[in-house]
Amino acid sequence: MTDDKPRLEESWFIRSRMKLRHIQLLVELDRTGTMQQAADTMGIAQPAASRLLSDLEEALGRQIFDRRGRSLVPNYFGEILTRRAKAIIAELDGARDEFNAVMAGHSGHVALGAIDGPAIDLLADVTTKTQLDHPLIELEIRTGSTARLTEMLCSGQIDFMIARIDENLDFERFAYQDIGAERLALVAGAGHRLAGQGALTLQDLQRSSWVLQNRGTKLRQRVEALFVHEGLRPPERIVNTNSLAMTLACLRRSDSLSIISEAVALQQAAFGQLDILPLPFEISISNYGVVIPRHRPTSPAQRLVLETIEHCLAHSSQMAQMTHDAGMAA
Repeated sequence: MTDDKPRLEESWFIRSRMKLRHIQLLVELDRTGTMQQAADTMGIAQPAASRLLSDLEEALGRQIFDRRGRSLVPNYFGEILTRRAKAIIAELDGARDEFNAVMAGHSGHVALGAIDGPAIDLLADVTTKTQLDHPLIELEIRTGSTARLTEMLCSGQIDFMIARIDENLDFERFAYQDIGAERLALVAGAGHRLAGQGALTLQDLQRSSWVLQNRGTKLRQRVEALFVHEGLRPPERIVNTNSLAMTLACLRRSDSLSIISEAVALQQAAFGQLDILPLPFEISISNYGVVIPRHRPTSPAQRLVLETIEHCLAHSSQMAQMTHDAGMAA
């Protein structure tokens, strides 16, 4: 039997004479929502833009945008093409940035995405070493949640990322190098009433006010489960925020508690901004690591930054082992 289901043939975009204008139109239609606005942005007449879309839909053999009054909304097939079109435009913008960087005397531009908490020490080490060893590399660091960083990686806005594994990550397209589990700390504002009290109980914590990540996040679910497991209701006085900066600001201005990355906690405690309290329980969330596109060409500057990350990780592991050995010897 033959498969008579419609499908796109190999190199369909060449046979259909697909041009950069078609790709740009997809991006602008998704951004503006109307044919007239998309045409104005592209500097062409509205009939010409309509013809571009018609040509594309004819080549695909199906409609890719739904008409809702004057608005155009991408359907399932339109969303596929639009997402890929954004990645193509991002790659071309990246080529522009890299070209300009070389012309300006830089050796390249690297956009690195990272989650805020556990990667802060690694990022500081990588940034410092890159500036010392490769001062002509323009290193851009963009932070956010794992979900947001995954979107940026898929669309080509960042070159690679240090983050947790997102459930939507396609491992055929991306390689993952594990770093390890994120170490967490129970923290409060400097001079908190529970600081120096010694061993704490879950009852002590249950009666306190908290600043926690929004409901549905892995850390929030893990904290609530700790109380439920001991037959306690989760804390009721909670400020919900996914912003690390807002969390730190709230802790400094109230008697609330929070659980944050140990790296951030140690940094803030060193400047007298926070107190680190003893944890009356063990808590962990999923590991994090370096996520790299498998099939996207890697520039020389990107390879140098990846090598710097590997060097800093190896050095950090060596220092941790030396500290452990010294502690065992004592």
